Amino acid sequence: MKRAEALRPLSREHLSALLIAKKLREADDVEQVSAAFLDFWREDGQHHFRVEEEVLLPTWAVHSEVDRAGVSRMLEEHLAIRRQALRLEAGRLTVEEVRELGELLNDHVRFEERELFPIVEEALDADSLDELAAAIEAAEAHPDH
Repeated sequence: MKRAEALRPLSREHLSALLIAKKLREADDVEQVSAAFLDFWREDGQHHFRVEEEVLLPTWAVHSEVDRAGVSRMLEEHLAIRRQALRLEAGRLTVEEVRELGELLNDHVRFEERELFPIVEEALDADSLDELAAAIEAAEAHPDH
């Protein structure tokens, strides 16, 4: 299925997340993958989560009933990934936990792409998708906000 224009920036960012997730899943050394993950996290991951939470979800909720189970899963996984990112940054993850973080990140992206985003696209009409696209574009243009 072709992704709605409004969600394409988030989908493009998911590609980077999948590449990092693969490195984490295949890790033999925590230090080896820590730097790559933490660069991704600081440069893209944290902001990506904020855009989903502060732009995507509220805009969806304004225009349609949200899928509560899907939103709950998204937020729970965001929290779990944030927790593990903090633990990795503090040097408190084992190789096995790093691999588990990779699985979680991979599964999270696949869930959003295959399940949640199609629900959003179905729920929003063309004008609402245009509004969402503009809001995401504005958030992407000002990543520090």
